[in-house]
Amino acid sequence: QDFPGQAFLELLRPPSLAQTRLALFAAYSADPIVLGGTLLNLHARGRDSAGGNKSDFASAIEALRDKVRFIVQRGRIHRGARLPKITAVLDQFVVEMPYRESSSSWHPKAALICYEGEKSQRTWRMWIGSRNLTTSRDLDLGLVLEGECRRRKGSQAIAGIADLGATLAANAGLPGIEPDALRDELQALHWTAPDGIEVSSIDLWTPGSAPKPPFADVAGRKIVVLSPFLCDAFLGSLTGMTKASIDRTLVTSMATLRKLTPESRALLTDWRTLALAAPSPEGEEMDENLEGKAPEPTSEEADEGRPGGAHSGLHAKLFAAIGDDRVEMVAGSANATERAWAGRNAEVAARLTGGAAEIAGIMAMVGSAMPISPALLQNIDDGDVGSSERQLEQIRWAISDMPLKLCRDGRSFQLSANEALSLPATANLQVGLATMQLHPWQAGMTSVELGEVPLSLQTDLVQFRLVLADVPPASWLLRVAVTPGLDPERDAAAISRFLSVAGLQTWLREMLEGGAGPGAEDDWDVDASGRTARLASWKFDGLALEDILKAWAKDRAEKTNSLQQVDAKLDRYVAAILAHGEHLSPEDRQELLDLQQVWGVARDVLMSK
Repeated sequence: QDFPGQAFLELLRPPSLAQTRLALFAAYSADPIVLGGTLLNLHARGRDSAGGNKSDFASAIEALRDKVRFIVQRGRIHRGARLPKITAVLDQFVVEMPYRESSSSWHPKAALICYEGEKSQRTWRMWIGSRNLTTSRDLDLGLVLEGECRRRKGSQAIAGIADLGATLAANAGLPGIEPDALRDELQALHWTAPDGIEVSSIDLWTPGSAPKPPFADVAGRKIVVLSPFLCDAFLGSLTGMTKASIDRTLVTSMATLRKLTPESRALLTDWRTLALAAPSPEGEEMDENLEGKAPEPTSEEADEGRPGGAHSGLHAKLFAAIGDDRVEMVAGSANATERAWAGRNAEVAARLTGGAAEIAGIMAMVGSAMPISPALLQNIDDGDVGSSERQLEQIRWAISDMPLKLCRDGRSFQLSANEALSLPATANLQVGLATMQLHPWQAGMTSVELGEVPLSLQTDLVQFRLVLADVPPASWLLRVAVTPGLDPERDAAAISRFLSVAGLQTWLREMLEGGAGPGAEDDWDVDASGRTARLASWKFDGLALEDILKAWAKDRAEKTNSLQQVDAKLDRYVAAILAHGEHLSPEDRQELLDLQQVWGVARDVLMSK
């Protein structure tokens, strides 16, 4: 009876014989491991665990560089327990929205993807929901829509999608993608929803908007609200707009109920109140009931990707009005808070109706929660919430709001700010490039020397680690503009360092064969220092002249261009490995020189024919 589950990354994979033409993502927070896994799946090479081998990852970076952007709240890129050095190349895929979190947040969760198949036929996929681009195992809800130009039985035009796509495109700034042209293309599409569901609109609202309330006519209907976060002000509005309902149910968390004032808890007397576990501390939006208190920790490194059951906590957001056999729903990123519904945050929400299956799914979620008796609700312990957590978040906001600069002198990097950072005596702040070691940033300092960084490890992703008193440390990443900019060959150097000589030849062989191999290399997110050795494979025998001849014969017979694809990359990457391969053995270096020589013969003799 529960809603069917689906791995988020799996639904990103292109249909058969199609490739990703464009992908725009909006999220509040992100984890580099999930971003890498997303690219792999968009390139049809990944797994739902964000895994994939190294040549898969290199191929995805090359194919999707100017096609994919992740738009996230500034200061909310997680620095989890694992941060492979190759994640440096992900900087170019991330756009940070500089909302000041003390007043508003960039909080929508959505994905808009265009696939292009044979004869340039385009299909679209859209997802909106509550899930961030993180490793969280919390209970989330999402809606998937399929779009195309031709009308199919049951398909429909959906208001709001064109404006959503144009807004994401304007923020993404992808080369060759004009927001107005994208809006026009999206307006001509017809969308297919899951069986039994009708979607009336998908709305993206930004600060200053006037969102339509989640409920209007509720007379004679049962109300169900799922929200991991509440605030006193919106709870009053919610109670007022649903007072004509015959039955009201609220599912939230005990941590959220504790933070309500006694007056707000009194409003819940006429509600059936239930609780699920709080969502993982992955950096959710500001809790509005903590204006004079400290929030619970919002970023705890040890909790990132933590193991657990099917779901670790409630993160879904749903407003449902249930009739006899139909249910009207508002679902997406908006919590039951004033920040969401008073036009302070950027949010996305779908307005849709469903039938018996959707009602059963909603009631299954309600049935999994723990009832909170009125007596317990009124006498709930406020808990001992100290001030250190609040102070930590305020410092984090201040750092995210600061105009920071990365100055590069050759290979030497320096992080600087316009003014000295104010830190309490108990604070310990460290900074460094995402690929390098951390350095202390002490109170009163306006700059920090980050040392020399090889080209293969250069990035504009800066990591921060903040320790304050006895609360769990916070670790996160920010993009900081580099002056002068990074060398255009940074990607080649980074991927060349990342791929072994055998891995490079595997990648080139896959290009010649026109598909992914069995994946004998390490996974992309395993650094050499922590690598688990894999068994040898025939793919590691080297790229031989026989392979080149087979590809040449296939190119001529099937009108493909695999030789040209390899030719565009081989010299560049081999040169990069030789230039940045301090780790190369004499045997590996000679193997690369031999490969260059064999390919030179192929270029001169075969590609000229």
